[in-house]
Amino acid sequence: MVLPEKEIEMVHLQLTRQCNLRCYFCGQWGRKGFFSGSADTDMRFDEWRGVIDQLIEHRKTSGISPEIILWGGEPLVYPEFKAIVEYLKVCQFQLSLITNGVLIDRFAELIKYSFKTVYISIDGPREMHDRIRGHGVFDKVDANLKLLHGGTARIIFMTVISPDNVEILPEIPYMLEKLDPDKIILQKLIYLSSAECAAYKNWLKTTFGMDATAIDSWAKDDVADYLNKLDRSADILQRDINNRRFSTEVEYLPHGAAAALPFCLAPFRRLHVAYNGDVLYCTDFYDFKAGNVRNNNLIEIFNNEISEKFRREIADGNCPACNHCAWKNNKTYTTAP
Repeated sequence: MVLPEKEIEMVHLQLTRQCNLRCYFCGQWGRKGFFSGSADTDMRFDEWRGVIDQLIEHRKTSGISPEIILWGGEPLVYPEFKAIVEYLKVCQFQLSLITNGVLIDRFAELIKYSFKTVYISIDGPREMHDRIRGHGVFDKVDANLKLLHGGTARIIFMTVISPDNVEILPEIPYMLEKLDPDKIILQKLIYLSSAECAAYKNWLKTTFGMDATAIDSWAKDDVADYLNKLDRSADILQRDINNRRFSTEVEYLPHGAAAALPFCLAPFRRLHVAYNGDVLYCTDFYDFKAGNVRNNNLIEIFNNEISEKFRREIADGNCPACNHCAWKNNKTYTTAP
């Protein structure tokens, strides 16, 4: 198989592992979240600036300026968020933000005019969203959304389809259109069976000599009822999308065989720098590490031997977790204009 060409089109900078919410299904801070037992420290501003400078040098030689996506945890709790954004703006990078929306008012003007796209987590109407995210969260996000109106940022809602909202899935876009987003993305809950987690651990150990501990955060065996309800709801939702029944653009991201591509392009198109400097190619599965920017140059890590081996493994379909990730749908690693 001829592998796709490597081009760094997108870079995720995970400014912090800290989050102000504790959503139960979250692999980071949920019921079995892999960050809950972590003692690693977030990188400082000067360390992030060094990473950004490496991207600038790569841009000079490659001619490609990757889109930078800031996220966490919750990026708005990072103490030097403003300094990071202002430096990236000076360096003329195109910026996007992933946030739960609760703290937008702290940086409303900065966000309003600095970002191309702001992704905000909204899981349904007020009562449902608050049951998942916390009491009063919906109203706080609603108020913060109004602060962004009239700015340059495109507002995209990201809805996790969980057992709480799966039965009303076809109605969710109608409910959320009232908040005036530019787009609504509905994505299937991430989960792996115990057997899939065991297979992933065995693959990572035998192929890369790495121990997988974070993968258990996504273990969930009792999903039959959820999947049955999802099949029914997703059929109705997709029909309504195809028939253009929503006034807002709506996209549904499935997993597995229903995904857009035979294998994920992330290792070929995107870099993910974690809060502690680890370099990954998976946004949600943290056990594979290609290197650490505290020790090595980011671009050298992108091109190192272990990264090349990981790309081949993904292209060959050997990663047991790939069928439960929405990133397998991405044909391009730039966000819409």
